[in-house]
Amino acid sequence: MTKLDEAVTVARKAVDATPDDHPDRARNLSNLGGALQARFGRVGDRADLDEAIGHFRAATEATPGSHSEHGKYQSNLGGALQARFDRVGDRADLDTAVAAQLAAAEATPEVHINRPLYLSNLGQVLLTKYEHTRDPATLDEAVARMRAAVASIAENHPMRARYLSNLAVALRSLSTRTEKKAALNEAVEHLRTATEATPAGQPDHAMYQFNLGVTLHTRFEHTASEADLEGAVSACTAVYQSSTAIPSLRVRAGSALAAMLATSDPGRASIAAEAAVLLLPEVAARQLGRGDQQHALGQFAGLATNAAGLALADPRAGRRERATRALRLLEVGRAVLFSQALDARDDITALNVRHPELAARFLRLRDRLDQPADDFRLDTLLDRDAPAARREHSALDRHRLARDLARTLSEIRALDGFASFALPPSVEELLAEAVQGPIVVFNISGYRSDALVLTHDGITHLELPGITVVTVSERIGAFHRALAAASAGASNALRRAAQNEMSDVLEWLWDNATGPVLDLLGHHDRPSDEADWPRVWWVPGGSLGLLPLHAAGHHTDPADDPSRRTVIDRVISSYTPTVRALRHARRTSGGPVPSPGAPARDLIVAMPTTPGVPGLGRLPYTATEAVMLRRHLPGAVLLHEPDPEEPYAPTTDLPTKAAVLRNLSDCRIAHFACHCANNPTDPSRSLLLLHDHATDPFTVAALAPVRLHHAQLAYLSACRTSAVQNIELLDESIHLTSAFQLAGFPHVVGTLWEIKDQTAAAVADAFYTHLRTYTGVLDTERSAWALHQAVRDLRDGHDLPGTLDRTGVPFLWAAYLHAGA
Repeated sequence: MTKLDEAVTVARKAVDATPDDHPDRARNLSNLGGALQARFGRVGDRADLDEAIGHFRAATEATPGSHSEHGKYQSNLGGALQARFDRVGDRADLDTAVAAQLAAAEATPEVHINRPLYLSNLGQVLLTKYEHTRDPATLDEAVARMRAAVASIAENHPMRARYLSNLAVALRSLSTRTEKKAALNEAVEHLRTATEATPAGQPDHAMYQFNLGVTLHTRFEHTASEADLEGAVSACTAVYQSSTAIPSLRVRAGSALAAMLATSDPGRASIAAEAAVLLLPEVAARQLGRGDQQHALGQFAGLATNAAGLALADPRAGRRERATRALRLLEVGRAVLFSQALDARDDITALNVRHPELAARFLRLRDRLDQPADDFRLDTLLDRDAPAARREHSALDRHRLARDLARTLSEIRALDGFASFALPPSVEELLAEAVQGPIVVFNISGYRSDALVLTHDGITHLELPGITVVTVSERIGAFHRALAAASAGASNALRRAAQNEMSDVLEWLWDNATGPVLDLLGHHDRPSDEADWPRVWWVPGGSLGLLPLHAAGHHTDPADDPSRRTVIDRVISSYTPTVRALRHARRTSGGPVPSPGAPARDLIVAMPTTPGVPGLGRLPYTATEAVMLRRHLPGAVLLHEPDPEEPYAPTTDLPTKAAVLRNLSDCRIAHFACHCANNPTDPSRSLLLLHDHATDPFTVAALAPVRLHHAQLAYLSACRTSAVQNIELLDESIHLTSAFQLAGFPHVVGTLWEIKDQTAAAVADAFYTHLRTYTGVLDTERSAWALHQAVRDLRDGHDLPGTLDRTGVPFLWAAYLHAGA
């Protein structure tokens, strides 16, 4: 990577040193684009690819069509646009790529040395187009162009292996469409030739070998030939174990191998899946922006879950060993970005005392890398008039910063007593977190479903035969359809039907998931009101996080039944994305909030209206909520959006992003009463709608660099602050609740779906009332208990002000959850 970064640097200097009218300028632009695209292929930095396209386009436009190099620049541009289509999916990029490759091939004489390259590149982009359109004629043309490329190149040419591999992939697609065995057999032979002709140390060798493995397994599925299966297994094993292959390819190979062997050899499949999971942090490299990291991880959704399922099915180990291994895999493969951030938030007190300069350097590099990647602007990179130093900073800063941080961490870990600095906690350290109460980690995979149960006695796993990936998906669909009906202002009959549907799902969830777990833990009855209620921390993982585990149960059981079959009547529930996230929350947790006479360090943000969004509903009870909060949090800073319909609303500073961040710096309790907007594709762009949401949004990503040292409780009285809509990123738990946890709040109250404005104010009032000790002090360590009591009061119909309409139950009460310590 150091050499690749240096190549980009030198190529950029060449472009800077070349006048606009110099005959070599187009060539230098193209060379810079090639270096950037190579780095994109290795690391996955979208900014590199966008910049490469800009330079390729400039080279093409600067060269006459009659110029001997024009075809090369067009082909380079087409290849980069095809890569961006694969990354983004914009059809305009694909169409332009096809046109560019076609122009390059057709304008190049048959005797030209680059014609085979342009033909193969044209075939590749046509294959991509076929995969998007499923037009048979497009696939036939792709195969024909690739055949022509192979036919027109010498047997000993160094590029022949690549053209053979490209042709083989197209032939595999052709065999799938037409069921022609001859095409599949030909693909296997071409890939064997390509693999044998390429030295094992070259990265291309791993790609040819992986294509060979996948193609052999495709043929095995038709022929059941053990030789084909053995060949596929051998090829994929070599790729995932390769030190020169790019991390994403190694992950793909390990994942593919695990799927191949899951039935016949679960032990070996488990080893391959584990190796793939352990590579996931390398796929989401630190120098990538948040969007690039999410895209990289989204390609391998469910990998950790399946790996844990295979580990639990591995017949070679005992129950506890299998459970421990599964926990380790889930901790590595879930919430990868959250864990990456936690690693960099290690306690540096000891380092600062003994090695202050090294500590300062670590903090400086870490904090700069945590800044959003949007700071590195493409328009700066392509602006020839911008100072060279500024463009160099924009282009390479994140890559250099990541490299410098890695070196700094190596220096720190080489010091006596700092070998584990900023490294993930051991399994033993994770198990120690169960001393304060059981932690239940669910794993719903395509192979089996289990609950890993961590207690003070160790770890075990409970198989859950009634839950499968399919049944979970069906129940989630039913539950969320009912939610939509309950919140859409439907008729009473439809609302009752929706309520019944939700109740059915909650009963199923109890019967098949939470009920068996609580039975295992010995929680069979409701504790007395005087007793300290037991707590359970839930780690739902994946799609199960779309259902309210804390609300599971048969709520139609008699209210006075001491064995009422509901979670909320037996334990206090909390959530955490991973066990290590819970460990982080506990390390930042503090004590009671100062008494009313102490300096105020609380924040209330109230948005009764949302500027610039006329279709978004007004929140009339937000003003009521703010008045109530001033009673519970006397002296708190209030940021209140003006409300034209409430002329007597308090005059305060506007609730802008800057004002909120400024007040969060020394805040213990932060309460937000506003709208939330979830981004369905990029959860890092989900946001709380503050006054300046249109110009400076308060997003999940905006909270990533924030580190708070006095924070204790964040109460997000807004809709869907704990929800994720992007299915591929469910394991990452990227939402506003987790963002506030990462920023330093050990306790966060969030919501899974829409909440009613009037009910929200009532629940918040009850919560802060229960948060207060008998001495009158608000103790944030009671947050889970306080929310539990407030939600039970709401479910049971106790007199909470403003909760007269109960026809939405459980829609009304089950959305609220506590996350953290």
